[in-house]
Amino acid sequence: MKGVGLIGAKYFVGAGVVGSLLLAQGCVATRDWVKEQLDPVSGRVSQTEGRLDKAEGQIGSLGSRMSGVEGKLGQFEGRLGEVDAKTERALSAISNLRLERKLVIDMKEGANFAFNSARLPASAQQEIDGFLSDLKGDAGEGAMFVIAGHTDNVGHEDFNYELGKKRAEAVGRYLITQKQLDPMRVIPVSYGESAPTADNTIPQGRAKNRRVEILVYRDGITAQPAMAASTPAAPAQQPQPAPSSSQQQSQEQSTNRFTQR
Repeated sequence: MKGVGLIGAKYFVGAGVVGSLLLAQGCVATRDWVKEQLDPVSGRVSQTEGRLDKAEGQIGSLGSRMSGVEGKLGQFEGRLGEVDAKTERALSAISNLRLERKLVIDMKEGANFAFNSARLPASAQQEIDGFLSDLKGDAGEGAMFVIAGHTDNVGHEDFNYELGKKRAEAVGRYLITQKQLDPMRVIPVSYGESAPTADNTIPQGRAKNRRVEILVYRDGITAQPAMAASTPAAPAQQPQPAPSSSQQQSQEQSTNRFTQR
């Protein structure tokens, strides 16, 4: 019976050792399996962390780019402010601009006409030609030619006005057809007998008054504002003379009558 008990004890001890070995091998196998399962996950986590780091770097680069864009926008706004200021100055300058016509040169002698005639004499044509040759360097492009016709005081005023107009038109026609001036820049006008330059009581004076003047104007832009028209001062009140004794009596009588009524 003792032998059987020893054998049974050995059996149980051996079974326990074998069970412990099997349990230890099972634990080792479980750790290996867990490791096999966790290694890919750890790799993916590492890759994800790397991607996150890369994304953070890109975000940081994007933030620096945005800062650069904001700086450029600030510079652009500053330039816009300068443009606005320049525009305001330009508009204020334009508001003060006005067209001004100035007399450049004139010909008031030489283009004389015969009595009661509007035919342009050859001597007058020569004077006009010389005047235009001297004018080229003074008037330039865009000059306006005002042709003023005059007469002496012989005859009716209305007749002389029409005669002065015909003389001005004759000179204007010569400038347009022979000197190729722009018709839009030639303006004939008539003064008739109203603007003499010499004595109409003598033949020599009347001959000088039978003339055509050429006045050359040039248009220009000035930035000076037009001067406001000055308001005429009110005339000073003159001191009234003291009434005479007779006037005082009549005033007193009028006052008495009004009081009685």
